[in-house]
Amino acid sequence: MSTTNIFAVFYTEQIYYLPQFIPVANELKKRNFKYLFIIKESVKRDIFNQNEDIIKICEKENIPFQIGTSGMENVDIEYLISGNTIPSIDISYKKSVFIAHGIGTKTGNFSEDKNLYDIRFVEGEFRLNKLKELYPQSSTLLDNVGFSKLDTVLAYTDQDIIDLKKQYALDPQKKTILYAPTFYPSSIEKMSDKFPEEFSEYNIIVKAHHFTYLRKRYKAQRKKLNKWKQYNNVYFAEFEDYNISPFYAISDILISDESSVVFEFAALNKPVILNRFIKLRLSYRLFGKYKLKKRMESSMDQFRNIGENVNKYKHLKKVVDTEIQNPEKHKTRRSECTHQIIGPVDGKVSVRMVDVLEKEVNKQA
Repeated sequence: MSTTNIFAVFYTEQIYYLPQFIPVANELKKRNFKYLFIIKESVKRDIFNQNEDIIKICEKENIPFQIGTSGMENVDIEYLISGNTIPSIDISYKKSVFIAHGIGTKTGNFSEDKNLYDIRFVEGEFRLNKLKELYPQSSTLLDNVGFSKLDTVLAYTDQDIIDLKKQYALDPQKKTILYAPTFYPSSIEKMSDKFPEEFSEYNIIVKAHHFTYLRKRYKAQRKKLNKWKQYNNVYFAEFEDYNISPFYAISDILISDESSVVFEFAALNKPVILNRFIKLRLSYRLFGKYKLKKRMESSMDQFRNIGENVNKYKHLKKVVDTEIQNPEKHKTRRSECTHQIIGPVDGKVSVRMVDVLEKEVNKQA
């Protein structure tokens, strides 16, 4: 029986891995390397099957894909690429590759299971040095290449940005706020029901984390979002708006909380605001700071001054107005943090990633 050769398999557990994976896949395509997206079978705890949307995206982007690993017995795979812990799947491959889907303040990116890969693409000097310090005996190849999602943002032309603003029906006379909270711990529940009304002089794009849409436990967040949806100065990103990159390109300022998007947006030299008023689950309130600290990465605290930190919703409007009027206020700190926790921002991250993969294969030849 003949064997099929595939250079890279992208194991896609969540729809939000796609903005990181697709620029790399596009670079592979330019070099005539064969690749495949394997979509993880649906999870029962999800409200709906996200795979339907992932399939639509793959079809639209002309990406080869399949659901699950069936039929992969006679496939020779060079690289398995994932965005989380190495998946336990029944396919053979020569090397594993980690491409992180985010750069947030949670502990996950420094956990040992992420350092069991053969190759790990790293974002910035801080993370590179921290991983070397934590795992000095690790044989993982670490390469500080940057964050591939941002390649898409930097590829937009001025005309693309004009067209995107029209597509999302934004008022060209208004500045645009991107509110992109994470799912937990999140500031959504502590935002005002009248948030769009109280910020009526701005366009507002609301882009929640995908788990806010998918998971049953975030019902209160969805209820709040549905109230905002009714305002005419709001573009509400639905689940299928999987890629935040267009919103980065057309927004003037970001409001978030414990999400990776804070650092991604700041890397574009735009002002960011960190909401420090977050809603904690009962167990976190009962066990206080210990449980929260266990979830959050304390070494990332030094980067929270990348923008203004707001402790109460009532102070948010004044801070937004000030930052819009003085967007250069935190420019120096944004640049410093970007070097440390994002790495190079030049639109060529995916090029460097594929360079590394190609080089490693050539070593074995």
